[in-house]
Amino acid sequence: MPAAPPTSPVRGTAACLAAAALWASNGVVSKHLMNAGVSPFALAEGRVTFGAILAVAWLAARRPSALRIRPRDVTRFVVLGSVGLAAVNACYLGAISRIPTAAAILLQYLAPVFIAVFAWRFMGERLGPAKLGALALAVAGSYLVVGGYNVDLAGLDRWGVVWGLAAALSFAFYCIYSEYGLRSYPPWTVLCYALVGAAATWTVALGPARLLTLGWDAGSWTLVAYSASFGTVVPFGLFAYGVEHLRATRATIVATAEPVLAAALAYLWLGERLEGLQLLGGALVLAAVAWLQRAREHDRLAPVALRAEGG
Repeated sequence: MPAAPPTSPVRGTAACLAAAALWASNGVVSKHLMNAGVSPFALAEGRVTFGAILAVAWLAARRPSALRIRPRDVTRFVVLGSVGLAAVNACYLGAISRIPTAAAILLQYLAPVFIAVFAWRFMGERLGPAKLGALALAVAGSYLVVGGYNVDLAGLDRWGVVWGLAAALSFAFYCIYSEYGLRSYPPWTVLCYALVGAAATWTVALGPARLLTLGWDAGSWTLVAYSASFGTVVPFGLFAYGVEHLRATRATIVATAEPVLAAALAYLWLGERLEGLQLLGGALVLAAVAWLQRAREHDRLAPVALRAEGG
């Protein structure tokens, strides 16, 4: 009787959806903190710095073997954390400082397109009808969910667009480079050292004293702690698990559920109104996820499969 394939599309999809839900909740928390006067760049530094501390402490206590990496891979993780994880936040914040948030989100969610093209050209990934169709539905749905039809795309600030595209490219880089790392290490090891690299980058750029400006009372520090843990460490860990089983292209398509879930949270918690086109966009994104799940592709080049083969 043949052995069961090591990949699990169901678990990978569930992990990416859970990550998207936590990222969406983190967006609400971050918005509250920034509205209260917290600097976006300080918040970005705080999330990855406290997240790195939490990840290292948790692995040291529960899985110390996961902290062991080969010396030659140190540079790889520094690059993953700086050019990938830290750059995503920096570029996105740069974008929203010059163009509407909806436009910045739209540009960042071009990342699955960049990933799909790269993975097809250089990583041996098949782009069949299901994957291409789901990608098109996800991008179109994201456009509608964030209200892209209300944005004057032609009149956007040029440098804001550049920052937005840089955010998409850096997130694509993070996903693809993570997939390479997951071929050799489990998800929590990859995430832990990516966070350490990102924290070091932000600390060099802003200095550690900026972290003291994040909170002013027990309530605000509780929100900062949530943002670092359930808004950063846990969802990025779940997303890495998703990439491990689905590969970067499918994982990022599933993760486009984030703006859908964020819109739902804004409706339920903040009372923000949802337009008909936004609801249609949410339906398209969910259809994309369902289409991918129906295909249930077991990719032999998924990181978990390669590690199982000793690759």
